[in-house]
Amino acid sequence: MARFFKNAFSDYLITPEDSRITPEGLVLDLRLPWYRSLPLSVVMPTQLVVDGETLSLEGATVEYEGKRYTLAELPNQVDTFWFIQDSVLLHVPTPQRLGGGKHHVLVTLNLYPPYIPMLTHVTRGDAQVKAA
Repeated sequence: MARFFKNAFSDYLITPEDSRITPEGLVLDLRLPWYRSLPLSVVMPTQLVVDGETLSLEGATVEYEGKRYTLAELPNQVDTFWFIQDSVLLHVPTPQRLGGGKHHVLVTLNLYPPYIPMLTHVTRGDAQVKAA
């Protein structure tokens, strides 16, 4: 199992007060874990763990500026820039409805900055997210 260490962005990746659990699943408000804006084409959520259980990202979408993209569509979004002052919403359907109260959510987001060949910047953040 790969070991992850916190980086300077880990504590800010998930905005818990703007994230929520819905009847369909999770809606996570994410902040860009980088020092400058990047195209969505170099962003990829890679892992989601809720209350210690890894959940599939199949069916997940990323919403930015009112438009949703499947994870498979992200690599083609070279002209859509995620600005550092903005959030994206990661919508993840869950196989079963999550109960009320708070849930511990851990998400891993990989970045592939186009101007640093061969770099994969991995940020893992966690938060307590409550039902809407």
